[in-house]
Amino acid sequence: MKETEKQVMELLEELCLTPVTDRSLTLVGDLALDSLRMVMLLVTLEDTFEIELDESDMNPFALVTVQDVVELAEKYVSAKEDGKDG
Repeated sequence: MKETEKQVMELLEELCLTPVTDRSLTLVGDLALDSLRMVMLLVTLEDTFEIELDESDMNPFALVTVQDVVELAEKYVSAKEDGKDG
């Protein structure tokens, strides 16, 4: 498991108070994240990874599964590591 994936899963566990064991879990259905927690998720991703999400990526309803969140974080972390702005 990549470090980014591990951090995302830990972040989700803290947010939903449920063990996150699989990347295919849905955020709303399986983890019971409501709209407020979805927004908190985006803000926490920015803080945790020291990134700034583009406005186009700030739609919490575009994130359906844990995998979607991992991919979003990895996109910005890899861009940051490449020296680009997230």
